[in-house]
Amino acid sequence: MTELDVVKNIVILMAMHDEALPIVKALGLQENQHVMPNALPFRCFQSTTNQSASRLSITLIISGQDSRYQVDNIGCEAATLMAYQAINLFSPDLLISAGTAGGFASLGADIGTIYISDDYFVFHDRVVPLPGFEEAGIGRFPAANLKQMASKLEFKTGVISTGSSLEKNLKDQLVLKRHQVVAKEMEAAAIAWVAMLHQVPVAAVKSITNLVDQDNQSEHEFVKNFDQAVGSLEIALLKVLRYFE
Repeated sequence: MTELDVVKNIVILMAMHDEALPIVKALGLQENQHVMPNALPFRCFQSTTNQSASRLSITLIISGQDSRYQVDNIGCEAATLMAYQAINLFSPDLLISAGTAGGFASLGADIGTIYISDDYFVFHDRVVPLPGFEEAGIGRFPAANLKQMASKLEFKTGVISTGSSLEKNLKDQLVLKRHQVVAKEMEAAAIAWVAMLHQVPVAAVKSITNLVDQDNQSEHEFVKNFDQAVGSLEIALLKVLRYFE
């Protein structure tokens, strides 16, 4: 895919409120409480016309909270529906899946390292060993070509992989290694599938909270390093948006 030519309308999709809040504040986005159907928990924040001289229109959508368990709606189900709503409501020139992820020390990652998606997205835990279904499960959904941007902003790039579990799984590791995945998370490939269906360019901006190939428990590392990773994510996203202004 060629580098994107003109980007005027960007929609950012984020799963967790605490990941998104610093971005909302930094950009001065205002919540639009009228655009989403009442049945959906998603929250929508948008730039205003009198905010600045920027030619960019920015919408940030958070997946919202599960009313039963009082936690963020993380994972593929909410991400898929959120992407569908975002594309149909706002017709973005670029869809961005932003958030935190697990990385790999063996590939040069550290806590707070930023990765921009490259080439394609995969699912690492949809293991269906049947002819045709195995590769379909993995997906290989195309990622927007942002190599030039990533190089200019000095961000690492690579394949981003999605799964439905924070815990490490030995079977998942085989897919991660086969596709040389640099970051594993829980939403991007689901968003990329919807974007592919609608022929909308999609990218991911991910900040590393935990190192998957180290002797640790991912859930503990995620909590311990969350604030640092979110701080790096905020800085990275602001740089990405400035690049397109």
